Amino acid sequence: MRLATPRALGAAVALATGLALAQTAWAPAWAEDGRITTVQADPELQKRADLLMKSVVDGGGKVSWGSLEAGSGPESVVLKQITLTSPDGKKLTIEEINVRTMDWANAQEPRHADITMKKLVIAADAMDKEAADNIKELGLTEIVINGELAFKFDEGEKSFDVGKVFVDFENLGELKLRLKLTGITPADIKAATGEKPEKTETPAAPDAAMTLLSRLNLAGAAIAFKDKGVMALAFKSEAKKKNISESAAKNKLIEELTEERGKAEDEVTKELIDAFVKFVRTPGEIEFVAAPSAPANVMMAFMTVMGNRSTFKQMLGLSVAVK
Repeated sequence: MRLATPRALGAAVALATGLALAQTAWAPAWAEDGRITTVQADPELQKRADLLMKSVVDGGGKVSWGSLEAGSGPESVVLKQITLTSPDGKKLTIEEINVRTMDWANAQEPRHADITMKKLVIAADAMDKEAADNIKELGLTEIVINGELAFKFDEGEKSFDVGKVFVDFENLGELKLRLKLTGITPADIKAATGEKPEKTETPAAPDAAMTLLSRLNLAGAAIAFKDKGVMALAFKSEAKKKNISESAAKNKLIEELTEERGKAEDEVTKELIDAFVKFVRTPGEIEFVAAPSAPANVMMAFMTVMGNRSTFKQMLGLSVAVK
């Protein structure tokens, strides 16, 4: 099923989710002449800020900030008025990054972190052509993103708990995510992705990824999107391209979804389409939740969805709600 969702939102979600889920991806890695420019700061705060921006500098990017502050806890640091500049002069600005907690001993692969970001401003001209075209299609010249991230690896429990991912696309929408997986450790992930430990030339076992999946369990998850204007912009853009009214553009999407529902062969797919139709009619918030009664094996779940979607829904305790 193909849904006629706004391409610009998809590009923005992909960008911001990457920023949120990868600790080292608060900014892109650029090439050539990397450096950091800072104000005079406490050496320990300076060290933390350098670690936070290491991937940018290692890739050759330039970073500057106006001030560093200690923050509210023993692991915290606050960077303000940050500017990231690429070799060709393209810039991103961030008003503030507040690291409340961080596994500084493993800063490039942290076992825990709690971070907020205020006002990441990305001009359309600073994006690649496809992303820029998507943004401009909605009548925008830039996007402004605020975000929060909190996660923890518990190696004793073998769990990865993403307590909060919150991405606010100002005047567009909000994305929220929480996730808990069990049966994994950071070492397992390294082995599964084929990453070699330092000073070791031994490659990962070819079946490492399958081994990881066989013991990876989903304890719970939820993802929600709240419309704050992007749907109206999408209908406006579609109406302009097709020389129709905005209401006609919305009705056309509803007709397409209704047609797809008529082709659906199972109740789970029909329920999903019904939720999308309700959201399109009155954009608000749509949330998908997985709440299995006990941690569900991921490999078994994917095998099940290919055969019986009702069993898959029951196994993962799936639900969808439109508010």
